[in-house]
Amino acid sequence: MTARATALVNYVLYQAGWFAAVGGAALGHGTVGALIAAALIAGHMTLARDRLEEARLLVITTLTGLAVEAWQLHAGTYVTLGGAPAGQVPPLWLLALWAQFATTFRYSLRRVLARPAASIAFGALGGPIAFIAGARLGAVTLTTPLWPGLLRLAVGWMLALALFAWATRRARDREPSRYGWR
Repeated sequence: MTARATALVNYVLYQAGWFAAVGGAALGHGTVGALIAAALIAGHMTLARDRLEEARLLVITTLTGLAVEAWQLHAGTYVTLGGAPAGQVPPLWLLALWAQFATTFRYSLRRVLARPAASIAFGALGGPIAFIAGARLGAVTLTTPLWPGLLRLAVGWMLALALFAWATRRARDREPSRYGWR
């Protein structure tokens, strides 16, 4: 498969996982969405040339997501379906999305993460946009006033994407020949 086709398939599968997780959460079945995301991650790992590096990125991303979302919940940026109280651990479906997000770093987001400024801008815009979409679908409720929460989302995602860009570049520099799917 060409690099362009791999990136396109990777993007489509990530979007399918995003809609499964967010849609599942909106319908009160977040665990089902998390399981679908996990199955897509397993498929990605089966196809990846460098499974160890992909696993490293999954761990870094999931732990970062745990920290970012715990901060957002504690700060009152949003509440999850069912009104999870501030300070609670992020729901499984949301952490599964962070893990699945890692599967895009060396494929569909490769060009964005290759440039630090682009990755920071992507985080600043993409994080809040994803949460606005999740809120419109009913998976989360953004608290009011809206702008402080959106600012927190932008800062959290900017920092996360800067970390992910650095980690992905390190992976590429270590093993450039093991980049991509089989």
